[in-house]
Amino acid sequence: MAQATTTAVDRPTGPTPEPRGPGSDPASGAGHGFRTDINGLRAVAVLAVVVYHAGIAVPGGFTGVDVFYVISGYLISSLLLREVDRSGGVDLVQFWTRRMRRLVPALALVVSVTLIACVLLLSPLVWGRLAWHGAASMLFVSNLLFPYQGQNYFSDSVTPSPYLHTWSLGIEEQFYIFWPLLILLAVAIARRTRIPARRMLQVLFGGTFVVSLAASIWLTVAAPDWAFYILPTRAWEFAGAALVATLPWGRLAGRTRLRPRVLRALLGTAGFALLALSFVVVHETDPFPGTIALLPVGGALLVLAAGSVPASGTWVDRVLDLSVLQRLGDVSYSWYLWHWPFVVLTTAAVQDDAIWIKVLASLGALGAAAATYRWVENPIRFSPALKSWRRTAAVTIVIGLAVGTLSVGTRVATGAVLEREPYATAVEVSAEPKPYGCTEITETTSGTDVCLLGDAEADTTVLLLGDSHTMHWIPAFDVAARDAGLRLAVRWRHGCPAAEINVQQPAERGPCGDFQAESLRVVDDLRPDAVVVSQAQIYADRMQHADGTLMTEDEVRDTWTSANDALFAYLTAATPAVVAVKDNPQLDVDPLECLTRPWPELGDCSMTRAEAEESNGDLPDISAGIWAKYGVTTWDGVWSETCDDTRCGVGDTSHPVYRDFHHLSVDYVLTQVPAVEQMLLAAVRGTSSSDIG
Repeated sequence: MAQATTTAVDRPTGPTPEPRGPGSDPASGAGHGFRTDINGLRAVAVLAVVVYHAGIAVPGGFTGVDVFYVISGYLISSLLLREVDRSGGVDLVQFWTRRMRRLVPALALVVSVTLIACVLLLSPLVWGRLAWHGAASMLFVSNLLFPYQGQNYFSDSVTPSPYLHTWSLGIEEQFYIFWPLLILLAVAIARRTRIPARRMLQVLFGGTFVVSLAASIWLTVAAPDWAFYILPTRAWEFAGAALVATLPWGRLAGRTRLRPRVLRALLGTAGFALLALSFVVVHETDPFPGTIALLPVGGALLVLAAGSVPASGTWVDRVLDLSVLQRLGDVSYSWYLWHWPFVVLTTAAVQDDAIWIKVLASLGALGAAAATYRWVENPIRFSPALKSWRRTAAVTIVIGLAVGTLSVGTRVATGAVLEREPYATAVEVSAEPKPYGCTEITETTSGTDVCLLGDAEADTTVLLLGDSHTMHWIPAFDVAARDAGLRLAVRWRHGCPAAEINVQQPAERGPCGDFQAESLRVVDDLRPDAVVVSQAQIYADRMQHADGTLMTEDEVRDTWTSANDALFAYLTAATPAVVAVKDNPQLDVDPLECLTRPWPELGDCSMTRAEAEESNGDLPDISAGIWAKYGVTTWDGVWSETCDDTRCGVGDTSHPVYRDFHHLSVDYVLTQVPAVEQMLLAAVRGTSSSDIG
């Protein structure tokens, strides 16, 4: 997924429109009047984001957020620069008061209505979490909360937060807090050093651009989630726009050999080309923001620069001045606020994320945006009663307290509801399983500790090897091995496939290489009678090179093939019997949240058999080919129990199959003990079968 932000610019509509002074023709870009090219650019940005979220083929539509940042940086910096030129400083109270009047009322409405809709449409399992998300949105810190909680913006595995898009507002409001303070600091330094203030501000903006861009490039590799969400790695986008705002475009145009109209057309055309390129070429798998964000940022800067050249309108101006774009630009803030909750809640309610459903939801959000713009944004923004900063602050505090009360009330109500069935069972099932105690721990000859379960004194040994998709089978394998008189050795690590593949991991876990190498030494040391490999097939978007950069789709397929080929070649040569567990489907919803919705009849929690087979991408087919190549026995696992010819189920509220979107519940796997025992006995006895159902 992706998102966009909005600007805090006052359009001259409503009761007190801004006057247009001499020379402020929007087509010329001169003066300080309302610029239709910027309003049209705002419409382009919000359209890119909405279309992207609707699932239409605009892979880089999420870069519309960067266009918004450039617009905000330009307009806010221009406003502050004019105030510095006029008065020698910045009235911080009045500046922040205007921002509150602009942003808070519509945001509070959307946050409140969304939270009420969540209670009506979504499972009580998520009410408390979403209440915190709403509160964080109102405090403009959701961009810090989401990376702290490990929420990747582009993850589409489960129902995302309907507040996820507010991360961009957090960055923007933080920019509004710090930017005027930096400008005041630069002005103060300029006075003491007798350097012209405009020159000092250019140094400040240029330095911020360079330092922030460098931080963005570094952190995008070192900590991509944090790089995406925080102001320090986005500040260069605002700073670049501020630098454009300081330049005397009229004089610069006069120094070129090009006529101003030609220069304006060239800049605008180049800017549009870069924007189009970023919307089409940039993909959510690209390291972002980093260097690739220069495409949308550079495009937006060029369009703004073009509009600043004093000349008659070009084709770019005519496009941006289209009435449909002007109307969308007017409501862009409200549309941005409403579109994501509409999409998330609609698709969650009906359990269907078809493009046509998301398009209809986005159009519904546009209607809500138009109403909000007319009856909430403008009346409050231009209210004479709120011109006083004290009244604005008082109203803001009251609004904040109201939303806070709603959030806290939702949290309290959630605790009471979750104590009742079927929610109590769902909470218990969804909890992270406690570490499974070992019957005995043995140290191999190479010095690796191995957990033993089942009948630890038995002569026949089975090694269960893999990642967390090994872990969720351990309770059943333990009981089955004990009943069958087998010693079960277990070797697993969360997020690490058995095959030697470099996978993106949280910093606290560390790389998988040592675990994978030690696992092969364990096979050599134990010489088990059979090895069962159960590993997830969902690593395609997390496989990376040694330098931390993510692999392309072709590289993923090639690496998965070579690593698993090497693994199973080794295992089949070292062990009498090798069994591969066919990985369970990756669900596109959280099954427990789906099963406990207030209105389950609105949509089915199951998936079609075809969707289930395709849910893990290409990797299962690659693995199946390798298993066949080496004569590895395959075990269907959940497939024969939960799927028929047409659909794959997730159980019910009393007996859920899954505890999250890809891990099995303990209660379910314990029902599979007889099937597991049959599979283990067939493996160690050398039953001639290429597949165990």
